[in-house]
Amino acid sequence: MWACVGLLAGCGNSGSSQDPGRVTLHRLNNVEYDNTMRDLLGTKLRLATDFPADDRGYGFDNVADVLRMSSLALELYETAAATLIADTLAVTTTSATQTFELMTSTSNGTAVGTGWLFFSNGSATLTANAPVAGTYRIAIRAYQHQAGTEPARLTIEVPNQPAVTIDVTALQAAPAEYETTWTLPAGNVLVTVSFINNDCCYPAGEDRNVWVDHLTVEGPLNGPVVDVDRRSAILICDQLEDRACQTSILTRFAARAWRRPPTVTEIERLLDLVSLAATEGDTPEGGLRLALQRVLVSPHFLFRVEIDPDPTSTTPHPLTDWELATRLSYFLWSSMPDEALFAAADAGTLTSDPNEIERQTRRMLEDPKAIALTDNFAGQWLFTRALGDQDPDYDLFPMYDDELESAMRAETRRYFQAFLMDDIPMNQFLVADFTYVNDRLAAHYGLPPVGSEEELVRVSLEGTERRGFLTQGSFLRVTSRPKRTSPVLRGKWVLDNLLCTPPRPPPPGVEGLPDAETTPGSVRDRLEAHRNNPICASCHRVMDPLGFALDNFDAIGSYRSSDSGFPIDASGELADGVAFDGAIEMTKLLAEDPGVYRCMVEKLYTYTGRSPFRIEATEHVDSLTERFIAGGYILRDLIVDMTTDPSFVSRRGEP
Repeated sequence: MWACVGLLAGCGNSGSSQDPGRVTLHRLNNVEYDNTMRDLLGTKLRLATDFPADDRGYGFDNVADVLRMSSLALELYETAAATLIADTLAVTTTSATQTFELMTSTSNGTAVGTGWLFFSNGSATLTANAPVAGTYRIAIRAYQHQAGTEPARLTIEVPNQPAVTIDVTALQAAPAEYETTWTLPAGNVLVTVSFINNDCCYPAGEDRNVWVDHLTVEGPLNGPVVDVDRRSAILICDQLEDRACQTSILTRFAARAWRRPPTVTEIERLLDLVSLAATEGDTPEGGLRLALQRVLVSPHFLFRVEIDPDPTSTTPHPLTDWELATRLSYFLWSSMPDEALFAAADAGTLTSDPNEIERQTRRMLEDPKAIALTDNFAGQWLFTRALGDQDPDYDLFPMYDDELESAMRAETRRYFQAFLMDDIPMNQFLVADFTYVNDRLAAHYGLPPVGSEEELVRVSLEGTERRGFLTQGSFLRVTSRPKRTSPVLRGKWVLDNLLCTPPRPPPPGVEGLPDAETTPGSVRDRLEAHRNNPICASCHRVMDPLGFALDNFDAIGSYRSSDSGFPIDASGELADGVAFDGAIEMTKLLAEDPGVYRCMVEKLYTYTGRSPFRIEATEHVDSLTERFIAGGYILRDLIVDMTTDPSFVSRRGEP
């Protein structure tokens, strides 16, 4: 609990600590990587979905201290860079067919005529080229030697997609062509053909084999694919063999990708790569592609680099305009700066004009890309990202489906957006008497239809048992088990994310909650028995009442008055002894607690990528909280205050 309560008298200084702290070299997380590629290249490819999952720290996946770099990740970055540059600079507009013989690519078999005979299980791996991302047809001409009751079977497989099985029913007298359709990324693609059901030694001397004539890859099939604007945005001049043109292309691209002007030496190194490619017989564009790929695997792209002139000095120094522009864009957009922010950095106004950061912050919050704050900050703070990770038991909750889950997610997303963009005070976040529903969610909540199957409509909750965020279906679902509610999970979430006072981890060997079959009673009855264990009681005494207050809402957020036939008791008391009965009374008490708003500030501070537990962080959070409360709990004002705070605009080294 925050020690500075009441009227905040004596809580810190009017400004923040003079120590801005330090930030670890910050790798782009997967969301930031994909968003940056979207804004840098104009691509729709989301290749980071195949990267290793980002580590999480203090509730978020963008905290610099825990974002590691593995050798596997580096390999995937290299592959992704090649794919993305090939996709961006693609020139193919019509479908083409590539034909491959299997004779030199197999692990088993023998040549027979113009094809290859698999006489036992084996595979052949071929490398096809997809000039652009798109739909491709992979076909194979084959016949079988019949044996037994089932036909010979081949599989075709490409990376990151399920294998497709083909029943080869054609016989030697009339080989047939078997085709499949695939969505392939741009670049080289490994295609593996495998014979999977060899069989032999039947009494009649039968031996199941399969003969393959050739494999063809045809595509792209989905029409013209060249985006002239995307290609010309990178290749900004036409004389690609001219060194001045190459310099212009690489200088502009590196400046945007690295989020700062490149040095002359850095550009010379990239140009050397273009020259090296030419000596190996490659075209000027081929050499430029290699140089562009190198830009995308540079630490200056993959990391948000900030330089301390003296890395061991604890004397604070301001960020450069470029570093500050980068901090702003990744905080508000989870992506790179746009042209307006680059222009401000180039002009030096972010550091020279005291009002420029606020102007840029307010402009950026109005941009559609600011939805990243909702998806990535609120999505992790409020756990809406976790919705769908675990489905409720269908036998118990057959009414729960994808449509309802989607509406729940959209409700919380739109609700948070209202506080961010409409300047509704955050002291209403837990107690507001409105929400956003469509007809499906309205029916689930027992509300009248709103006349909209898809779009969300703002509705009043007056006269209902619901108020604010904690009674929304998304939260109630992600803090429940598949078969039942979990007051423990719900109470723990409140402690972790509204009060920033997480309970201690359970000691080893502690048993879980008994099920209803072995221990009859409501969930509360069974938890009361669990709390009789002195080892468990200390944490559960604080945690469980917060969850009990929400137990009128079942595991999918429907309102109820009984649990397993037993009446629900939603009463309890907070850690300071103040009693409540039900969700509305509890949320009202929480909304009056200044510690809740300090926790909100701490969560947002952490989302900038920093640990909240350094000494200087505590001082900054205290000061920001004081101004947040005094200013009327306006979230947008808090964000502006945070981006102009010394902790955001400066840094120091570390001895």
